Amino acid sequence: MLSLFTMIKLKDTFRKRFIAAESDTLVIETIQALSKTKRQKLRLLRLKGTWHANEYNELVFEAKIRRGLAGKPEKYAFKGVWKINKNQQIEYSCGEGPDVLTFKGHWDISSASKLVYMLEGSSTSRFEFKVQLESPTLYPKKGEIRYRIGIGICHRRIARPNQLIILYGEWKFGRNLGVSFQMDYGQGRVREIEFGAVITFGRNKVTFALNNEFGEPLGITITMTHKFLKAIDAEAFIRLKSRQNEQVVETGITIPF
Repeated sequence: MLSLFTMIKLKDTFRKRFIAAESDTLVIETIQALSKTKRQKLRLLRLKGTWHANEYNELVFEAKIRRGLAGKPEKYAFKGVWKINKNQQIEYSCGEGPDVLTFKGHWDISSASKLVYMLEGSSTSRFEFKVQLESPTLYPKKGEIRYRIGIGICHRRIARPNQLIILYGEWKFGRNLGVSFQMDYGQGRVREIEFGAVITFGRNKVTFALNNEFGEPLGITITMTHKFLKAIDAEAFIRLKSRQNEQVVETGITIPF
């Protein structure tokens, strides 16, 4: 793995900083002092490539090979802890003053041990993080899903403590009486993650054991009281109540009794 500026060989460059992280692009600003005139020259570099996460949950940019050049693509690892901002976006502090890279996209939950961030406007760039649920039993009033994630932990490095990642949102009924987690990404951008579910009824409560789109269990259970269910969606609550005396199998959802 190479350092961030290995392939940028500009003579007399004395300052480099990150400008932006886009879906398939890394933008870098450089300032050069020209040897002959002593004047300074500002340059912006747009490197095309793909973003992904490595085995240590670090952010990585893999640059495309320039036309006419041979060899493997060069990779640039951003070593350090990233965080989620108030708009559910990933932020990485570059360690050079106030410069921060902000990644825009949306979250997807498709596995019990993996959390995916899909970058906006790209079909190839995404961060797939290895995670562990903080608690497999969720209560919808809190409107959050908590994960533990290790960032940059390796036997050859200084181990950092596990970081707590919290996804904030609102639980709603989805299609076919499944459930969805609706998240606000700011500026009017609202997206939801839909789940199938195995639903069981208890006394004054309903339990949803969540599945992904392939029907595989996610290890997440949501317990809702009848009162809370009726408050968030009275029509769906009535539909659930009407099925308590029969067994139903639908796409993405199973209701055993």
